[in-house]
Amino acid sequence: MTDTSLSLRSPAPRSPAVTGLAWGFILFALATLLLVLLSRAPGDALATTLGVDAGSGGLTGGVAWMIERSTRVANLLLLGALVTLGLAVALLRRLPWARRAFIALMAAGFVGVLGGAALTPLTFSLLPDAATTEAINVEDPVAGLIGLLGGLILFATLLTALFAWAGWKLTTPAVRAEFEHVPAEG
Repeated sequence: MTDTSLSLRSPAPRSPAVTGLAWGFILFALATLLLVLLSRAPGDALATTLGVDAGSGGLTGGVAWMIERSTRVANLLLLGALVTLGLAVALLRRLPWARRAFIALMAAGFVGVLGGAALTPLTFSLLPDAATTEAINVEDPVAGLIGLLGGLILFATLLTALFAWAGWKLTTPAVRAEFEHVPAEG
């Protein structure tokens, strides 16, 4: 006797790469949310958390300066962190739409990191002189700035590679099978 009812195909095994990717972005989004919320706290909560010495004028001070003075940037960071958190949780739960949405997020991240790397010199030019003085080696200003920009370029390259790898991994047949809920033929 054959059963004519449709049953769901047993789900594909969950790949550790997708689980790790989801958890990594969950932790990243939570850290971003924490930093944005600290930037809105009264007083010097963000500066204390980042370990900024008020008189240091270093790069961390420059980052804190940008966060404290830019409501638009903080709002965009907040929105981005919430979207990333939601998509990462959906990816972890293997919701069918989450894979495609996360691929779109990785593509946007890829483009955003490249654009951010291109805007880095502009960002440094907008900081007050006190914020960039300590970031530049006064003995050899060109070497200090080149070293700093080199580090930022390396970080941007690593992020770009992560986004490209994650986008590719989410398109592989094994990972696609984790997100498909197709009825099996009876």
